[in-house]
Amino acid sequence: MKKFFVFISTFYILLSTFYFTPAFAQTSVIGQSRINPSSPFYFLKAVRETVELKFADTSQERGVLQLEFAGRRMREVNSLVSTNRQDLIEPALIRYFGHLEKVKGLVNLKDKAIAKQIIDEVSMHMSVMENIYPQVSNPRARMSIKSTVFRLTRWDQELAERLILLNSPFVDQVRISKLSGCNFLSREASSSALNAVEKGVLSDRANECFGSN
Repeated sequence: MKKFFVFISTFYILLSTFYFTPAFAQTSVIGQSRINPSSPFYFLKAVRETVELKFADTSQERGVLQLEFAGRRMREVNSLVSTNRQDLIEPALIRYFGHLEKVKGLVNLKDKAIAKQIIDEVSMHMSVMENIYPQVSNPRARMSIKSTVFRLTRWDQELAERLILLNSPFVDQVRISKLSGCNFLSREASSSALNAVEKGVLSDRANECFGSN
């Protein structure tokens, strides 16, 4: 079994060198994935991430890995925008938030370096979704982005509450990220492209978002 994992880990390192290095675009600091969910090689990412988690010794390391996995999903979303498979954005965002939910239960936020890393990463994810939204034409993908932004504002609120209890210096940064998402939802609620029901849902979400600040 040990030899098997050594083989797999070596294999994935080689694959990482040739396939998984993120391609950075000038329009986004997060970059794009060379292998996104539309690729026949995408299953290799699941293998890679299983191996990475296998060799993580502590919950802190697993939490940091889950944050990295969330970043990979966001790069995949960024790369799907310019393809004819925008329909894959929705499942990618579902996986993204699944990783993010695991982060909270694994990391120790008393570690200021880790807390700062999480806040910086998630703030960037919020910005990426807001920036790519105008470029997305698939209706379900657009709806998924709005839903994920809303869920992320709630995630930010929960994070801020935990950081307040720890007297963390990063609370304001989390609130700024959340406020950005609230403003996005508020702007979209007034969009002429939406029907009355959609406007009502977004308006309610924006009001909830602002009300929990």
